[in-house]
Amino acid sequence: MWGGDQPGRPGVHNNEKKKSMYSVMEVCHLPTGEWVQKPTTGDPPLGVCGHAAAVIRNEIFFFGGFCGHSGCYHNSLYSFNVDTFNWKELSPTTSHHGPMMKYFPGMIAIKVNDEDYLVVIGGKVSSSNTPPQPGAQYSKDTYGSQHCNEVHMYRLKTGQ
Repeated sequence: MWGGDQPGRPGVHNNEKKKSMYSVMEVCHLPTGEWVQKPTTGDPPLGVCGHAAAVIRNEIFFFGGFCGHSGCYHNSLYSFNVDTFNWKELSPTTSHHGPMMKYFPGMIAIKVNDEDYLVVIGGKVSSSNTPPQPGAQYSKDTYGSQHCNEVHMYRLKTGQ
């Protein structure tokens, strides 16, 4: 288990305390039910709340999320290797490509013609974001958050 809103989390984009807080993975030993914290290597995602996750073999993939300060959403994609406990950024957050920067999306892993894909579905987005996806729908709720039903596929073999 990784991420989430934690007491004492700095409400800033990126700093050493925040990196330290999110550079551990909570691991449950199923036979005993005991939880332990294990350190990780690499740089964990900044989208620490409301991200999506999916698993393919020995990797957990994390997409998007909320950074923890005003309107800071992400569209980055990271992998976490459960054998090495290492983070790897596959696609950085940018307003120039891919899915909108968002939090609370869904993500599933699928296989098409024996190739692995990640599919990112929907989420909450900000109004100042990447261009809308053709054919997708966007709506605002009573709190001013914008929801979408975008669907994006990420091909692991090519990184696109």
